[in-house]
Amino acid sequence: LKTLKSNKAVEHVNGKATVTMIFQPDCSWCKKQGKTLAAAFEQCQSSVNISLIGAKGSNSQLRKALKHYHKSIPAYKANNKFLRTINGYQASPTTLIYDVNGQLITKKRGFISHEKLAQALRIISHGDCLI
Repeated sequence: LKTLKSNKAVEHVNGKATVTMIFQPDCSWCKKQGKTLAAAFEQCQSSVNISLIGAKGSNSQLRKALKHYHKSIPAYKANNKFLRTINGYQASPTTLIYDVNGQLITKKRGFISHEKLAQALRIISHGDCLI
């Protein structure tokens, strides 16, 4: 995937689980969940990868939508290969959780409450990520 913030490609950090959220422009539920992801990014960078993946928008629309999220969270644009890999998605936000080996372990459509996402982060980080 290509990043929305520069011309770099995705950098995978092995040995850490990953939580990523698929967002699209004008998604109010994405913005709400983005607040929890911002807290996770601030407090859990050493134990969990956090990222955003934009879909259903032009590069400029997706970059403009990024103003609603933590400025340092890596953000990428979905491509067809990625969408096929996850068997598509129904709506945003869609949250994808990968294990330390990069295997998708869960895909959740819709908003996830702060408490539930905090619990998932705690589990995948083996107790190291507490928000």
